[in-house]
Amino acid sequence: MITAMCVSPCVDRIYCVNNFETGKMYRVSGTFVSAGGKGVNVARAASLMGEQVKCIGFKAGYAGQWLEKQVMGEGIEALFVEAEGETRTNINIIDREGRTETEILEPGPEIKPGDIDVFMDVFEGCLESTGILVCSGGLARGLPADFYREIIIRVRKKGIKVLLDSSGQSLDRAIRVGPYMVKPNMRELKGFASGDLNTDGDIICAGRKILNEGVEIVIASLGQEGAFLISKEACLKAIVPDIEVVNTIGSGDCSVAGYAVGIKRGYDLENCFRLSMACALANTQFEGIGLVERAMVDDFFHRIKVLNAGG
Repeated sequence: MITAMCVSPCVDRIYCVNNFETGKMYRVSGTFVSAGGKGVNVARAASLMGEQVKCIGFKAGYAGQWLEKQVMGEGIEALFVEAEGETRTNINIIDREGRTETEILEPGPEIKPGDIDVFMDVFEGCLESTGILVCSGGLARGLPADFYREIIIRVRKKGIKVLLDSSGQSLDRAIRVGPYMVKPNMRELKGFASGDLNTDGDIICAGRKILNEGVEIVIASLGQEGAFLISKEACLKAIVPDIEVVNTIGSGDCSVAGYAVGIKRGYDLENCFRLSMACALANTQFEGIGLVERAMVDDFFHRIKVLNAGG
């Protein structure tokens, strides 16, 4: 089973406002509300692809109860530990005419040491049925910077593959204990580069430095230009079809979900990568976040070109 960890979930609110500017009043043309946070998005996408999924994290207050009910209503097993305060709300203002996305992110509750102890007990209990663990998103307030690092050390002893999509100190510390796969963005990847990432060779070189830390797979997204997959055995570049985009929010999470699903189904390296990119593309066709549709994913899967990038 795939288990998605989301220690800082949120209620996602999307407002569609054309020609958005600060300091003005607007009547929105569309509103979308959903349970969110990167791990929740991963869980949703993997579930929509037909997989059994657990989602583990923290909840707080009325918003946390609402979020948990939404997750369970989507057919996902929800294991959220109660914390004091209120689960955060993230607001995304999408201006399609101006082609901008504005995000307003709340801080969320602060996790206490006792909450962490309860979480770890719940986490240990779900490991028996977990084959793939996805650790996605930033850490909630109160969690130590080495939280993901300690999680990875614990589960690697059980032979569980860990897919990590985080940033900052939590990413830096976790990389050094060898998660199976990491998905850095260009800013994070630049931290491993000798200089700027001006060429494909620069990106590949930076990715190989991450491999030297003990990571097996690095996926580096290039947005509309596709992505790289870098491993010790191969270096692949995905070329994606030119499509009309509705919304890009959550595409990275769907990419991670697609890779997890590929592993679960026993796909080889290239087809795991292809499925990852197909799920990311499918998400761009929906106004909501972390959404895919299987027939659409299958169509994109066959339209994506995967090339040997050398390196």
